[in-house]
Order: sequence, then structure tokens, then C-alpha cells
Amino acid sequence: MLIMMYWELNEDMPAEERLEVAGKLMESGMFPPEGADVVGWWGTPDNWGILLVEAETAEAAFDSLNTWRTAGAGFFTFTKTAPAMKVEDSIAHGAELMKKMAEA
Repeated sequence: MLIMMYWELNEDMPAEERLEVAGKLMESGMFPPEGADVVGWWGTPDNWGILLVEAETAEAAFDSLNTWRTAGAGFFTFTKTAPAMKVEDSIAHGAELMKKMAEA
């Protein structure tokens, strides 16, 4: 399942601490978690971004952000996580759903 995660870093956390948390997770191999493959990971100069993960299980999706929270309390100020699909696929899926509803 494709999972999109929007995140905002906690700017009240010192940059040194954020880098320490990131180094710990990357060096330990805890990120990405088992069962999750990073499809894309983008960040902005304003300390927000998205993580796109192909997760084998709900636990792998859950752990994709929670490993960061566990490694550094307060790492994020805001996150949003949801299943995702390509827009062109969602349009086709929506059209099919509307057709089924019209036939019901």
C-alpha cells in the first residue's frame, strides 16, 4: 500500500538535536522500518515535507514516522498520514464508483 506522510519539523528543537536523531536512525538501520520502502522523501527550506512509502503492513506504515518520534520526542510539530494513489488513478476510480452508484 502506498502511504503519503506530510510532516513539519519542530523548529524549537535545536538543529544539532535533529541531526543527532537523524544520524542515529540512519546509522542504526531503523529507518526505513522493515516492510517499508521509501518511494520518495522531499523536504523544503521551511522544514516541512512529504515522505512517500510503499508499506507491506499497517505496522510498517505506522513505524515510518513513529521511529522518528521515538528517537526524538517532539521531532515533529505536525503530521498527516493517509493512503495515496496517483491522481489519474483516483479520477478513474472515482468515475467507476459514480457509474456503480448510478446503476444501483
